[in-house]
Amino acid sequence: MNEEFRAGAAVNGERFEFHSHSYHSKGTKVAIEGLPSPREIISHAKRIGLAGIAIADHDTNAAWTEAGAQAKKEGIIFIPSMEICSRAGHIIGLGLNEPVRKEMGALETMDVIRGQGAVCVAVHPFDVQNWGIRKFMDKADAVEVFNSFAIDRIGNMAAERRARKKGKVMVAGSDAHALSMIGTACNVIDACSVDEVIFALRHGKVSFEKNYMKLSTLVEWVRERLVKSYPQVMAYINSNYHGPKRW
Repeated sequence: MNEEFRAGAAVNGERFEFHSHSYHSKGTKVAIEGLPSPREIISHAKRIGLAGIAIADHDTNAAWTEAGAQAKKEGIIFIPSMEICSRAGHIIGLGLNEPVRKEMGALETMDVIRGQGAVCVAVHPFDVQNWGIRKFMDKADAVEVFNSFAIDRIGNMAAERRARKKGKVMVAGSDAHALSMIGTACNVIDACSVDEVIFALRHGKVSFEKNYMKLSTLVEWVRERLVKSYPQVMAYINSNYHGPKRW
């Protein structure tokens, strides 16, 4: 069942997904991370009734052109975004005009994002895998206090507790890496354009619905990415692991 939490005043509006990945998002040990194409993401978002979606691939804007063209066909709002790997952790720039360089400091990354008129979101700031920006979340424009991928729940609880204490704008994200994950957590905003989405976020006019990812969905995603990454996975195993020596 969906649970709705409100940041700021109660909001009536449309549903938006702020955290999704296409096949342009790559992993390290397992090469394939995001599964769908940008076109598939946009069409699926439209099909499930979302008003808009951000594709925030890791350190690349490669999805933007294809996604933008498909969004025009579908009549849906596409929010050009990136999940940028700063030296302190991951930050999403929502509503970007151009790519943001990775591996800068957290504050410098935020300055570059804001310089484009976009919004800085501290995503999964207390991720147990330490991919979030933690103490720097206080400097972000908004905090992702619910990430559907964080099934351990600890990181989400810590993020929400800190965000409420600091009076931060709170949002949710599915962190979708497959079509079936899109819309698991949504933000409710009264907006009809990217500019209106950005304005609403800056003024805290957002509420959100949250659900954790189903275990079956996660298992299927892991299976499919391993199958598609098989050559790279085997090369990594052969390079780093060796069988027992003969007696």
